[in-house]
Formats: sequence, structure tokens, C-alpha cells
Amino acid sequence: MANQTPQKNVDDFQLPKGGLIKKLLYIMAFVGPASMICSTSMGPGTATSCIQAGSLFGYDLLWVVVLSGIMCGGVAYIGAKVTAISGQNVFDFIRGKIGKVASTILFIVVLCTWYMVIYSQGSTMRHLNDIMFGEQAASIVYVVTILIIAYLYVASSNNRIIKIASVMCTLMAIIFFINVFFVRPDAGQLATGIIPKLPSGVEQAVIIAGIIGGSAPGTSALWYSYSVKNQKWDKPSALGFIKYDQIVFATMFTIFSLGIFLSGAAVLHPAGIQVDSALDAAKAIEPLAGSFGTYIFVAGFWGAVFTTIGGMSTLASYCINSLCHISEDNSDIKVRRLILIGIVISLIGGLSGGNAMNLLVNVMGLLNVGGLVIICILTFFTSSKKFAGEYKNKWYTTLMGIIILAFNVYSAWTYVARFL
Repeated sequence: MANQTPQKNVDDFQLPKGGLIKKLLYIMAFVGPASMICSTSMGPGTATSCIQAGSLFGYDLLWVVVLSGIMCGGVAYIGAKVTAISGQNVFDFIRGKIGKVASTILFIVVLCTWYMVIYSQGSTMRHLNDIMFGEQAASIVYVVTILIIAYLYVASSNNRIIKIASVMCTLMAIIFFINVFFVRPDAGQLATGIIPKLPSGVEQAVIIAGIIGGSAPGTSALWYSYSVKNQKWDKPSALGFIKYDQIVFATMFTIFSLGIFLSGAAVLHPAGIQVDSALDAAKAIEPLAGSFGTYIFVAGFWGAVFTTIGGMSTLASYCINSLCHISEDNSDIKVRRLILIGIVISLIGGLSGGNAMNLLVNVMGLLNVGGLVIICILTFFTSSKKFAGEYKNKWYTTLMGIIILAFNVYSAWTYVARFL
């Protein structure tokens, strides 16, 4: 996740008058940190949780998918706000507030959950290779793929393949969204699904926790904070742009999630198809792509896993650097070598077997275990006049932080209770 130079100076950001398209094009001219975490947030965990939600429960969880898109932007914005006001990344800020021992314990928990998710990503990558190359060749191809990820994220400055993988993921999301217009979801069921309701059982509760875990864990604040810091946008003057950067990101994320969820609800649920493999999920876009849908889905999903393994391993290396004070610069080769820890864990995950799709959903909610503490601290301080001064949260931002915290508590409790 190499540092990028913004195309324009963020201090010059001033939203122009005019229509929505004009404003959107102006925002997109500023290459924001949100673009750096899209490939991590809009990844296979979110896609799997959404399509399982649609296939198992129809439109019932539509409200969760919509709310998760809003919360995704909200939690990252709160993290960026702390960094812009204090000049510190979220890790260093929290360490200064709760002390070295407590913060170390917290972020060790965060790291452990990240590595569990990376492990599940490795299992998913192997599953996709089984489909594309057959089980006999899949192991060799899988090891080669992991070696390529290691080279690109640790040793190379050429990110062309990473960009190609991101484009593959984006195209899959676009096709799912277009597919919605072909399947024509039932308007009455859409209206019913947008109304919040309590989960009807353990399985639905786990799916809800997986969606929240993939979209709005408190750790998203940490990811975005590191990106803002690396971009040198850690100053109050950047807050105006950061807000719109997150609006664009949240919109993209919601479109991605809704396209996949609605395809599952409209196509798979009526047919009684449960998603146990990528081949099952691919059937959701058959109305648009026919039999070619399998290739589109597998290729796009492969791109999402590729960038997520590398992206999450990179973010984990930043966290270890903050814990151990290895270097002042996250791009230092000493820090970049730490990326190999996550990549090795993903390799183990891929060689260990198991049901990749179910494993992916079952670990996503674990991101909220440490994340809920992060959200609680950040919401408190950004709502404080003493800390934030004139940049203190508006009432609706604080309310959003409380809602995100509540869902993180629910998600974390669902998983902890299930394991116990």
C-alpha cells in the first residue's frame, strides 16, 4: 500500500457550486485516502456476508446492508478526524489516552482478529484456485499467487498487478449492480426489508454480525487514520475534504453491497440456493451474464481476495510498527518486511482446507471485538469541546458514533457468545 501524492493540495479544497456531477468530478480530482481502503473494505468478507444474507433471508436484511454503508463512512471519518485534529494516528492517540499497557493489550487483540481474517482470506483464495485450475494444480498455483502478493507488497514499487486486481473487483461490483435492473427486485419486499427488525435466530444474527464486521468495525478508523497520516493530511484544514472523501467512499461501498445483496435476494433466495461455494454465488448474476457469470464472479472475487490479503497484511505491519517503534516511516523496508507475517498466515489458511465461504463470514464479526473499544474512545473525544474545540462533532455525528458502537457491541457479543 504505497504512499500516493495527491493530485491537488487538500488545503485548496472548496466544493464548487453547481450540480451533483460537477461536485463529484471535483471531489474525485483529489486522490483521497478512502481510495486506499476501498480494496480492503469492499472485499470478499463483505461480498460473502451480503450474498449469504440475500440468499438465506431474502430482503429481510436490506436495512442492515444500507445502514452498514452509512456506518462504514462514519467510523472512518471519526478516525480521520482524530488524526486531523491531533496530528497522531489513532493508535498513538489512544495510547496517549489510556496508557501503554492498556493500549498494547487492545491492539494485540486487534492484530489477532486481523490475522484470523487474513487466514480466512487465504482459505478463500485456495477455494477460488480449485475452481479455476482444478484441485491437482490449485496448490501450486496458490503458492505462486501468494509469492506474487509477497513480492508486490514487500519488495516491489510496481503496483500494476495490484491495480488490475482492484479493477477486477470493481468490475464484479458494477456487474452485480447492473444485474439488479435485470432481476427487478420486488418493490413491496424492498419496502418491507428496509424496516429494521430483530434477528429471527442465531444464523441471522451471525450474518448481521458478519455484515457489520466487514463494513463498520472500529478498526476501519485505524486503517483510514494510517492512510491519512501517510498522505500528510493530518491537519484540521483537511477535514472539509475528508468529509466528502468519505461520502464518496460510503456511496461506492453501499452500491457494491446492495448490488450483491439484492442479486442474492432476487435470484438465489426464490430458488432455494444456499451459498456454500463461489459457484453458488455466481448463479446470482446469471440473469445478466448467463453461464459466463461464473467466470466474472470468480475473477472479480479473486481480485478482491488478492488485494485484501496484501492490504490487510500491510495495515497489520503498520500496527506492529506502532507497537514496537521500528521506524518513523511506514514505508521503511524494516516495516514492509512485517507484511510477510500476514502473507504467511494466509498461506497456512489456504493449505489447511475447510469451507472457505462459511469461514469467511464466521470470522468477520471478530473485527468488532477490539473495534468497539476504539469507536468508544474516538466518539468520546471527537464529541469533546476540550479536545476538538471548533471541530467538535455535530449532534448527528455523535449519534452516528453511538449507533456504530451499539452495532459493534452486538456483533462482538454474537461471536463471543457463539464461541463460548
